[in-house]
Amino acid sequence: MGEQDSGGIAREYRRTRRMPPPTLLLMAAGVLVGANSVYAMTESGASLWNGLSLAAWMVVVGRGALEEWRAHTSVTADGVTVRGALRTRTWPWSDVYGIRVEDNRHGFPRWSGYLYAVDGRRTRLPQVDEYHLPDPIGEIADLYATALRLGLTSPEPRPEVEKRIERETRRRKAWQRAAVVGAVVAVAMFVLDGWLLFTDRPSNTFLLVLCVPLLCLPLAFLALDRVGEARAARAS
Repeated sequence: MGEQDSGGIAREYRRTRRMPPPTLLLMAAGVLVGANSVYAMTESGASLWNGLSLAAWMVVVGRGALEEWRAHTSVTADGVTVRGALRTRTWPWSDVYGIRVEDNRHGFPRWSGYLYAVDGRRTRLPQVDEYHLPDPIGEIADLYATALRLGLTSPEPRPEVEKRIERETRRRKAWQRAAVVGAVVAVAMFVLDGWLLFTDRPSNTFLLVLCVPLLCLPLAFLALDRVGEARAARAS
């Protein structure tokens, strides 16, 4: 990270430490599962299930590697640029509503920086977290104060943007809860598939363990999103 312009706003946040343990563990698991799928295909022949498993885990490993070595955040007087695993996006300061550090209570890293755009959408700022910065909250506070001093953004709240942010937050929570529902259904289908195989009954592992949970995911999201909107309407 460095400050290079006269206003002190130019900064770049890159990976400064080794790979975080959770990411390393996930990538190691992906490599092991992928190797196991390759071994299974060489021993018993290629199957759709093994092929999909191998492809899925290779995607996980590839994205994790790109996230670690490619992703970073750049800030200049022109705006904020986020270079992710696959694409690069830039927000001019006129489209930036705020930059915040939030507590990911059940995630890693615990404290992460996020950009909120005027359309209400939230984007994580890569490498802006307590794993790569000694004080991410203080760093973002200083960055925001510098942007205010240079007149790049305004501290005035905008009710219409706040409503969009609240709506996006509810949608994000609905997706998270739908993912939990999908995981529970996947476990249930795995148990059912095992019981069918154990009792010599007809079974379709691909359909039960993969297709059924994937079908439940959007259905659960639609239901949970409607419930969240109804609660928000009653609260307002």
